[in-house]
Amino acid sequence: MADPTCPACSAEGIENIVSAESAERAKGGNPWFHVVYCDRCGHIYGVLAKHVFGPASGPTLVVKDRR
Repeated sequence: MADPTCPACSAEGIENIVSAESAERAKGGNPWFHVVYCDRCGHIYGVLAKHVFGPASGPTLVVKDRR
């Protein structure tokens, strides 16, 4: 069976692919997204949405004023 290989640093193995939650959080405390990256060099494989907008009666998203 073939192991995934990082295109940036050639690290082999699924154990080198990790994820981290975003610092930005929804009102309920859930992260907005997860970043999937190589733990050796930091190459980003992708960003996965964690918090999704629902219908008007569903969860609300609060964005802090960044001024």
